[in-house]
Amino acid sequence: MLDREKVGRAISEQRKTRGMTQKQLADMLNVSYQAVSRWEQGTSLPSVDMIYDIAQVLDTSVDYLLNGLSEERKIISYLDTGLDAKKIHIIKDRLSRLITQDERLLHATVADPVFFKPEFREMEEPVCVMANQVPGSKERFAMENGYDREICMDLVSAAANNLIRFGVKPSVLLVNTVCGNNDSGQLLLMGEAFKEACESSGMIFAGMEVAAQAVNYDANEYKMGALVMGTCDRKEIITGDSITEGDVLIALHTEGISSLSYPFVKVILDRKPDIAYAKLAGEKNLMDELMKPNTSYVNVICELMRHKLIHGVFAVSKSLFGRRCYNTMPKGLGAGISVAAIPVPALFQYLYDLNMMDRECFLENFSPGIGMLLAVPKEQCDRAVKIIEKYHTCYCVGTIEKDEEHPDARVWEV
Repeated sequence: MLDREKVGRAISEQRKTRGMTQKQLADMLNVSYQAVSRWEQGTSLPSVDMIYDIAQVLDTSVDYLLNGLSEERKIISYLDTGLDAKKIHIIKDRLSRLITQDERLLHATVADPVFFKPEFREMEEPVCVMANQVPGSKERFAMENGYDREICMDLVSAAANNLIRFGVKPSVLLVNTVCGNNDSGQLLLMGEAFKEACESSGMIFAGMEVAAQAVNYDANEYKMGALVMGTCDRKEIITGDSITEGDVLIALHTEGISSLSYPFVKVILDRKPDIAYAKLAGEKNLMDELMKPNTSYVNVICELMRHKLIHGVFAVSKSLFGRRCYNTMPKGLGAGISVAAIPVPALFQYLYDLNMMDRECFLENFSPGIGMLLAVPKEQCDRAVKIIEKYHTCYCVGTIEKDEEHPDARVWEV
């Protein structure tokens, strides 16, 4: 049984310590000052929810108000860590409503493992493929400039492309977010962006788990990661073994910039902060263009695979000429690429025209609007282009060649 007089004395003591009148406390709690007076006199008790609110307003613990423990002996609670546990629970409940309703998703609840039933019909040798994905250096840039929605969609695209480049269709995506006492509107917007991006790539959104750590993160700070899983028939995995001399390289356009290029973007903006809100061609804002999400290629690659039109896939990271992008290239072959065949988007032209990098340095650190390269049979090139153009802008930028003049180069400019 709670001692009403002890609770009343605790409320009165904490209110007076903070120099507040009964009316000021009442106004902050949206109650009458008579109610506060009755609590302090011990003639009535606040509700359980109101006790929680009183503790927050008076910057003390619920334990202190209920038990009258001295400040030296009070039990440490979540309030002492700065965490608004009640708000976080409400946010988690709202985020759980965004989880995709799908019969394959057997169970997806906050803090529980996700139970997913993959489809193996018509697969001779089913394979499950999983990958972790993080936003990289682009995340802080987005967080500090209010592009929360864009970084979430970018993360989904990166996760989806990480699987589809091997011919694996991503099926389900689970997000984990560590943050401070972030605004509920911000977290809900992020959850909605994740769901929207998943649905556009044909993936199930298994939820966004929020781990609030007010002792480690300021309000509105966050750090995200995603786990993506897909399935495929082993014989359908794109290994690059089918790549042959003469295959045409088709570049797929993307709106975004690779996260690996963002350290260079930061250096540019640190040295020229006045350009942050510069206008590009067509009155586009530089910051908006810098933070556009990258493109997901799941749908187009799935259709090309159905028509047996892909010999190889090269995911472009920050450069068309990075050797790592071509690690599935068969020995003795390489990619001869013509940069002149790629119309340079206004954003990249603007960055280049700042004259802070020479041409070689720029091409080593920026891919001018290209997110993926496909190697397709020369005789099927026109057919592949027609299919791709239903989804994305694309360019024929080169061919697969023997590397006799470029020993072990894997990629070179022509």
